Amino acid sequence: MPSPKHQSAKGVLAIVTGASRGIGRAIAQEFLQQGVSVLGVSRTISDPPKENTSAEFIPCIADVTNTDDQKRILEAAKSSGLPLIALVNNAGTLDPLAKLSDVDLNDWRHHFEVNVVAVLALTQLALPMLRVSNGRILNISSGAATSAYQGWAAYCASKAALNMVTRSMAIEEPEVVAIALRPGVVDTDMQKVIRSVGKSAMREDQFAKFQSLYEDGELLQPEVPARVVVRLALGAPKSMSGMFVSWNSSEINQFLN
Repeated sequence: MPSPKHQSAKGVLAIVTGASRGIGRAIAQEFLQQGVSVLGVSRTISDPPKENTSAEFIPCIADVTNTDDQKRILEAAKSSGLPLIALVNNAGTLDPLAKLSDVDLNDWRHHFEVNVVAVLALTQLALPMLRVSNGRILNISSGAATSAYQGWAAYCASKAALNMVTRSMAIEEPEVVAIALRPGVVDTDMQKVIRSVGKSAMREDQFAKFQSLYEDGELLQPEVPARVVVRLALGAPKSMSGMFVSWNSSEINQFLN
């Protein structure tokens, strides 16, 4: 794989969904540190990332599953007057946890609306700008896309679907680079959900794994995968388009430095 050629980070824009906390907020902060302005999308934003002198954080209060809000997000991007170089689809949902025999089908549909359909909708709207800039799409996936967890069927299936959407993007959109990233087990609110309600829905050994990672201090800090996401957004080569990669995989070691 060739060495990454990092795109100039001056006077450009990235859209980050789920930007108010956790991985999304860390991604937004990392972009700003690299001089990339950020359109940060979230249902609430009470503690925005810190700007620097060359980049601006543009808050956008929106629900990524709402059609009107999706259009408004892209209108805000256009109104910035900056070239859009990256779309980071980070917003996602895990809860409620439930076995297949018990799951409310409306909850199942909601998982797919947030984790798959909203990603596709925003991508469709952003593609005209991303084609012009030869931009990059980073879809935040999960190890659950390839490993089944009891009580997580909707989440696992939706993330597997997201990976296939990413592969399809690579085939159909030669002017952009689309990558699905496993961010690792990160210390976020999603982990709090697992620890608070997972015991009743998950298999005992699977629940114990996440509990142990927390108790042993082995959860990743959000800044770790965020750094990888931003490096990929600025320099991932075309040869990576369509890939599902882990934050620490050999394919992206060059982006950790």
